[in-house]
Amino acid sequence: MLKHFREQANLKLYDSKSTVLSLFRLAHIIVALSMIGVLVYYYGFPQTAASKESLLRVIEYSFIFYILRFFVKFIYDFNPRKYLRDNWFEAIVIFFLLAEGIAFNFFDTLLISNFFIWLGFKGFADISNILIQLFFIVYIITEVFKKRNFRQWFKVHPGLLFTLSILTIILMGSGLLMLPEMTVSQGGISFTDAIFMSTSSTSVTGLATIDISTALTFKGQMVVLLLIQIGGLNTIAFGALYLLIAKFGIGLKQHDVIEDFVNKDSFLDTESMFARIVKWTIAIEIVGFLCIFALLEPVGIFENTGDRFFHAVFHAVSGFNNAGLSIIPDGMMNPLIVDNYLFHIVILGLFFLGGFGMIYLFDLFQIKNLRERMRYPWKSIQFGTKISLYFTIGLLIAGAAIFFIFEHDKSISEQSTFGQIVTSFFESMTTRNAGFNTVETSSLSLPVLVFFLFLMFVGAGSGSSGGGIRVSTFAVMVASVLSTIRGKAHIEMFKRTISNELVLKAYSIFVFFIVGNLVGIFALVILEYQAIESGKFTLIDIIFEHVSAASTVGLSTGITTEMTTGGKYVLIVAMFIGRVGTLTLAYLFGKQVLSRNYKYPSGHTMIG
Repeated sequence: MLKHFREQANLKLYDSKSTVLSLFRLAHIIVALSMIGVLVYYYGFPQTAASKESLLRVIEYSFIFYILRFFVKFIYDFNPRKYLRDNWFEAIVIFFLLAEGIAFNFFDTLLISNFFIWLGFKGFADISNILIQLFFIVYIITEVFKKRNFRQWFKVHPGLLFTLSILTIILMGSGLLMLPEMTVSQGGISFTDAIFMSTSSTSVTGLATIDISTALTFKGQMVVLLLIQIGGLNTIAFGALYLLIAKFGIGLKQHDVIEDFVNKDSFLDTESMFARIVKWTIAIEIVGFLCIFALLEPVGIFENTGDRFFHAVFHAVSGFNNAGLSIIPDGMMNPLIVDNYLFHIVILGLFFLGGFGMIYLFDLFQIKNLRERMRYPWKSIQFGTKISLYFTIGLLIAGAAIFFIFEHDKSISEQSTFGQIVTSFFESMTTRNAGFNTVETSSLSLPVLVFFLFLMFVGAGSGSSGGGIRVSTFAVMVASVLSTIRGKAHIEMFKRTISNELVLKAYSIFVFFIVGNLVGIFALVILEYQAIESGKFTLIDIIFEHVSAASTVGLSTGITTEMTTGGKYVLIVAMFIGRVGTLTLAYLFGKQVLSRNYKYPSGHTMIG
């Protein structure tokens, strides 16, 4: 009976389905764009009681539209059960909105919001409003780009898309951070500080010209958190995004850039790469949040449970995305947490995973791969995973050993043996991607600073949110040098032959990165000449600062806030290029060859 009724309803609805859904899709775009403006005005500017009530009413109307849209799509879908399975998260959001709407209209209270407020989450209503609107904005963007007529847009150079996306996020973040309600001080922050912090957050670097724990309000810190998450996901998912559209047709230049971001062995796995990246990212961050929330002492730093909750979320996201930004006064060196070594280990684990490379994490820990390796013991992890795993561990141990040898009787002399070991590994790993520090960087000995420069230069794993020339680039160069010394005809590593094309690409990245840093350091020396001459800055301070920015690490010897405006813009450019990637820019601006099917006569010259 019910099935027959459904079939009859489907027949009656069929003729109007296309028109109704198209109208709702258009209305969704209009509502989503309108809500962006409403949210910016509501949360970014001071409000009177009357204006606040009016804006909240508009937000409520948007929620009513979202509920109506969901049920219309549900009714018009020929397979309602499948629709609910495919849109389960949206269904949960709609249930939340319905529950709150019914409770407010019939009982004059917000049950779920009040429950969280009772637990200590005083800002839950504001956070939930922002997150719900963001969800529907992202949802409509995704829905629009699923349409076939947008696929041709992706035929343009992926380097251009990636560069423009990062630039757009930075500019939007800068605008938000300049709003009056984002900062504690009257008048807000300058454009230079706003674009610096936005670039640092989006590029997940961690350098700062202001103390975000005291200069920014909760709203401003939320903006920084969102920039970190969006910037980190944008970088990790860049290659996977183009894997998803590869089946729609891309050219040779697109393949070149894609293969720089993802493991070539997984190049054909296109169906759910982006979704897996998002799910794994959220899952790891949730685990990190739970550990941090449990380890942070509820007294001393936090006003209430909600404050502690937000701090845990912020540090989980900042840790996994290798941002290195903290909203705790004095960061990881705060007296109340500087000796909390379990907390340090959790943060270390987060930025180790975040800097390892998502594709390699899939290879190591995906259930399907684990089962295959248990069933077929002869099956090994992929070549790229071996490089990332072995060299990451090797560099981690080497950095920890160097730090411990030179600092055990200096900067960490007052710590316990366990604390010294944890700090040594923490400082070793943070130099390659994270930017957190539990020891004052300016107090470190010169040999440690020089070795840290090397670690920052190498950076994190390919396909991660970290920077530098990347571990894989360094590994290929090491293999090339060893093969040359041994007189081998081919470059080999882990019983695999590395192609000459890959070696040339590795050396190209190395040269671009060297040249970029030299140009940037030279510019900083000119702009900060007076500070260097007066002894305020040293040359190693300048070099360390720029390499840290270009490698998107975020460590500093403490000169960032004291630099001239020109010097800050040099660092902004360095962070932007470090995030986008020198080779990506080279692909973007380089002249593409029309043919590869030719070869000039061999030439020979003396080397060395």
